[in-house]
Amino acid sequence: MICAIDFGSCRIRSMFRNPQTPERLTMYSERSEYTLLGDTEQHRVALARQNLPYAECDQALVVFGNHAASAQWLSRVPRTALLTAGVVPSDDPPARQMLSLLTEAMLPDHSGSKDLCVLTIPGLRDGSDQAKKNEAFLYRLVQMRGYHPVVVNSAEAALLATCSDASFTGVCIVMGAETTTICVARYGMLIVSETIAIGGNCIDAELAKQFRMQMFDEAGTAYLDIESVRRWKLESGVDLKNPLGDRERMMAKLYTVALDRVTHAVREMLTSTPVLVALNKKRVSVMIAGGAAMVEGFTNLLTEQFIQRDIADQILSVRIAPDPETAVVRGALIFGELESRAMMTEKAA
Repeated sequence: MICAIDFGSCRIRSMFRNPQTPERLTMYSERSEYTLLGDTEQHRVALARQNLPYAECDQALVVFGNHAASAQWLSRVPRTALLTAGVVPSDDPPARQMLSLLTEAMLPDHSGSKDLCVLTIPGLRDGSDQAKKNEAFLYRLVQMRGYHPVVVNSAEAALLATCSDASFTGVCIVMGAETTTICVARYGMLIVSETIAIGGNCIDAELAKQFRMQMFDEAGTAYLDIESVRRWKLESGVDLKNPLGDRERMMAKLYTVALDRVTHAVREMLTSTPVLVALNKKRVSVMIAGGAAMVEGFTNLLTEQFIQRDIADQILSVRIAPDPETAVVRGALIFGELESRAMMTEKAA
């Protein structure tokens, strides 16, 4: 059995081939968040009427995963992320337990000692103690399911899923909720990669702050209503290159600032010695994935930033990946199948 799991700050996705029909893929997707409710009879009755499972924790009721959104109407505060800024919280034992339960539910039963699971690690992988602990915890969750875990860079995974027409050569950018990961590869072989601490959540939070999009609890405490911003982005048809109102202009400005950092990193990569040697100054395609990139006008705005950074002459094309939200988990599964073949070949040799 070979499977993949993408631990995202907004959603956790897993994918594997159906054991009965290997030509078909099975994918699970769960929100990486939870809703906290008071332990009252009214809440218990409401959850029972909706058939929503819940857990009891410190005189509270907890609804997590996809069910958290269904229970949101019972709470006056926003849902809580299971991964704080892309990191497994060290001071939130219930969140760690919920991550364990979701991982167990989303991965199939292992069938043997050779079972492989490829996982992506959220947050910055900068070698810090926090980053090491974050990777070790998620690695262990997969290991506890009986799999041999293999970690893959999210941009490298997305490249494998989306860049076959470019011979798996070029730049891949994955803009997620908390971080943006960038890689440059040649024929599927990673040359350089970098993760920067900027993503869709910081843009959404700033928009909610600037336009006072808030929720209030019973005590009158205000919370940023980031979920409303996310819905507005997807449902309003906003175009980053043709903003029509103050809110759209602010979002375009925030995306411009974010993409300026992204293009700066791309420029540093393309002008580095390893890339210059590997690509021999050939023009490359840029593939974009991740939920934060699913805004009209994103590619045009990114192209403008490439022009301002004076690297447009090195870029062949700028494209949004097909189904950009699932590109990483699809690529992780491909990585796992390639890794399994390589291991079998090595063993045979």
